[in-house]
Amino acid sequence: MLDLEAGDGIRFSGLDAGAPGGFASGEPLSDAPLAPSFPDTMIGIVGAGISGLSLGVFLEARGVEHEILEASDRTGGVIWSSLHDGRVLDHGPQRTRVTPPVAEMIRILGLGDRMVQVPPDIPLFVYRRGKLRQVPFRPGDLLRTDLLTARGKLRLLLEPFTGPYLRGETVGAFLTRKFGREAYEGVMGPLFGGLYGSDPGEMYVRHSLAETMGSFGVSKSIMGGFLLGRFNRTATPPATSFVDGMQEFTDAMEARVRSRLHLRTGSVGLRPEESAPAGESTGAPGAGWIVTTEGGQERRYDQVVLTIPAEPAADLLEAVAPEAAARLRHLRYNRLAMVHMVGDDCGLHGLGYQVGYGEGLRTRGVTWNASALGRPGVYTAFLGGARDPAMLERTDEEIGEVARTEFEAITGCRTRVVAVTRTRVPSWDRTWEALEGLELPAGLHLCTNYESRVGIPGRLARARGMAATLAASAGAAAGASS
Repeated sequence: MLDLEAGDGIRFSGLDAGAPGGFASGEPLSDAPLAPSFPDTMIGIVGAGISGLSLGVFLEARGVEHEILEASDRTGGVIWSSLHDGRVLDHGPQRTRVTPPVAEMIRILGLGDRMVQVPPDIPLFVYRRGKLRQVPFRPGDLLRTDLLTARGKLRLLLEPFTGPYLRGETVGAFLTRKFGREAYEGVMGPLFGGLYGSDPGEMYVRHSLAETMGSFGVSKSIMGGFLLGRFNRTATPPATSFVDGMQEFTDAMEARVRSRLHLRTGSVGLRPEESAPAGESTGAPGAGWIVTTEGGQERRYDQVVLTIPAEPAADLLEAVAPEAAARLRHLRYNRLAMVHMVGDDCGLHGLGYQVGYGEGLRTRGVTWNASALGRPGVYTAFLGGARDPAMLERTDEEIGEVARTEFEAITGCRTRVVAVTRTRVPSWDRTWEALEGLELPAGLHLCTNYESRVGIPGRLARARGMAATLAASAGAAAGASS
């Protein structure tokens, strides 16, 4: 919901983490597709969301043969855009941070002149104690903000004297211990939980916040990092969308790999090449994998990368890695509703707002695309998530009405609802313990938003690292056979 993404990603032991150094490693990739450098190696990618598409583009740039199998009739996964009376609506992510892998992808695709950047100093708000209050990102702003009371500000001074996070500590417990309940419920909980649509009280620090702190260069005191300007948004990568919305990004990826893409080609079976009966793999080095499609075709690959949600990935893995499949089935997803509203005379300027805990509202937050992205009159509200799953039991009309009336109560702006979209996102809560120590058979990989960082920057960083790993493996196999 918020645009605070940073960092490469969270890695779980047992899962290959890609090339050393993640997206920062290796030479810049070519703008033009390379002739196949490893014609005897074929990679199978299951799923054509942004993870599968970006992996395909990065493999193309490295000259690695691959195919992408997508069950539906469109690519992009949760990323899709539409037009309403000439206004661009994004029904998934509203924007992305232009981290190095994102910038590289934009360069490869030639989309530089199609970017619509968010002003770097645009204000962000939290609705707290009955009004919108601006979030401070600089030390001076912290002194002046009315988001915290004087007592709440004084409590922040104790943070440098508190200890590091404990292994079993949740984000909610950790932030409350470090900064006090007022700062957690009024600022940090809503902002951090908004990244996942989740409940920080159910998320372990080691699975989520620890990596975020590391990406900002904070190893000890968070308050110390803030005073040093590490959380100043003008120092972080800029946020951007595209002229035709975020789908323009994935459409350009699709165009890049179209000859390798197979739509309406669901994958229903997976078995090792050397063993006809499922589940009897010898694990022999260099053995390939057979993917069976819904149409009954069998496609042979040297390595297979699953980029699909946890449940269908578990279905494919059941016969060849039953323990891994059981772990994936354990992961919890949060259901979210996005409500697009149009109001032509709101006069609001900012990125949007999150709602503080305990305010008695059902809306989690609202993105002001009208001012953030120059999309006249467009405001996108988010409802549901881990803290209010019952909201998703309501009809679209009821959800839209809640969003509209609460938005008017907070801002005074009258709008009309033009679209309601439902989606699911990984919760990254306590159930993510299931991924610790997860191992897959040789030649099978996960490249998803539940095994490494959520958000577009994390997805592209993971895909780039995975492409480097697969290219290195293809090179080693070519050398061994020559």
